[in-house]
Amino acid sequence: MSQPRVLTEENLYEMLSFLVSSAHLCVTEPRFYGTFRLIDAACRLIEFSLESGQLEEDQFLRRFKTYADERKLLLMTDEGAYFEFLEDATRQMAKEMKSRATARENDS
Repeated sequence: MSQPRVLTEENLYEMLSFLVSSAHLCVTEPRFYGTFRLIDAACRLIEFSLESGQLEEDQFLRRFKTYADERKLLLMTDEGAYFEFLEDATRQMAKEMKSRATARENDS
């Protein structure tokens, strides 16, 4: 049985081109821009996933994307706040992953 697709082929190639070109740009950009590109890629991936309709009820993804979109540009104006955002975003994602793992264990 095949799993439902979250990304279309077009979305996949858009993400791949973004990631590959970002890797190339990280060679010459200021050192923290790579972190911005990774967060931006995460936001794009969430957007594609929500647009697919298969994860439209996932409130964590919706909140996380809004939160990240609102704060990722702090890199340009307040590096300290941006680094705090990265730490908090990592904690939020880890907490969600732990919650999902616990739920799967309880369902088994």
